Amino acid sequence: MRYSRQRELVTEIIKGRKDHPTADMIYNSAREIEPNISLGTVYRNLKLLSDDGVIITLETQDKRVHYDGDISRHSHFICNECGKIIDLFKPADAPKELDESGLTVTGEKCIYYGYCADCKK
Repeated sequence: MRYSRQRELVTEIIKGRKDHPTADMIYNSAREIEPNISLGTVYRNLKLLSDDGVIITLETQDKRVHYDGDISRHSHFICNECGKIIDLFKPADAPKELDESGLTVTGEKCIYYGYCADCKK
């Protein structure tokens, strides 16, 4: 991937956040630093970063895409009610069926959906 100032800015914004922002949130943050950046540029760079494994995409039940700059091995919990996204850092072992079937895993994404403690009340 070729270097671009805008891509570097988008990457820094995502990696500097812990709240799993949407493209609009990233765009608004980017405009504070680079007022001339377009929403299309942000979307194109998000796609490139996602395709190259630099960031992770997460889709909520309402089909909104959120981005995570932490690509370490972890899972996510997304609340069906409020949309809150919570990182879960307890590592999950790969199912033994993968080894037994001769499958080679090159990546994983585990997302749990349900209701957070606040919405369950």
